[in-house]
Amino acid sequence: MATRSDLDRPLLATIRIAALECRASARLDLFRACAMLGPDREAAAGTSLDALLRTLGQALGRTPRFYRPGTANLSFDERWLLSLLTALRRQDAHSATFLIHSRVPHHARRSVAFLAGRVAGGRDDLTSQPQHNDVA
Repeated sequence: MATRSDLDRPLLATIRIAALECRASARLDLFRACAMLGPDREAAAGTSLDALLRTLGQALGRTPRFYRPGTANLSFDERWLLSLLTALRRQDAHSATFLIHSRVPHHARRSVAFLAGRVAGGRDDLTSQPQHNDVA
């Protein structure tokens, strides 16, 4: 998993801000989120991040823990998600597969991989724009 030295601080800050915004949002079904984003190849990275964060609790079977922006420590969930996004961005399929298989049940793996892949692919857009788009 990501260590403090190879941590993507701008992405961590973006994830934490989006997680705060998602707390007030209604939960979203994992499969519905993928269906809504699936045909839209031009969907904003922020929309994909919101969808991932709003469905991650369903995929993990519990609410993930995200600390407030600026907190020095990382939760296990933050470290895991950053490691997953980093592996996908590097196109390291073995690491990404290991990370997903280590925490996500079989029925949700494809959906989590899809959403995380969309976020990883739009990482530069995420960290250059402070805005996040909501999914229905």
